[in-house]
Amino acid sequence: MATKLRPRKPESDSYMTCVARFPLKPIKNDVSHEQAVEMIGSLLGNKLDMGASDYLETLILLVNKYEDENHAPMNKELSPQEVILAIMHTNGLSQNDIGKIIGSESAVSMFLSGARGLSKAHIRALVSRFHVDASIFL
Repeated sequence: MATKLRPRKPESDSYMTCVARFPLKPIKNDVSHEQAVEMIGSLLGNKLDMGASDYLETLILLVNKYEDENHAPMNKELSPQEVILAIMHTNGLSQNDIGKIIGSESAVSMFLSGARGLSKAHIRALVSRFHVDASIFL
């Protein structure tokens, strides 16, 4: 008796397509880090299904872990504006991308220029997206 296989879900296919482009594994050097950041950049700003979205979220966690272990500034306190700029640079994000995360590009512009601070809602969105401590934005 033959066994029927269920067709793959499109989310699974998109996940595996991403894995084929850049496998999910611990990042151990700057070359792999740079490739991972490029992969993140290629996915950001696109409409992603659940599979690609899960892949992106996991890759960001791997990149953040590598950066925390290998590129963390030592004994230097960053201003909240420097933190946002570092996040943008590290993740290949534009001001517009951060605006999409917090819900307002103009708020990002005003924050970076020092004209205003981030609201609690903005900070919650950034903490949720980048898995960082909220105090770095205060």
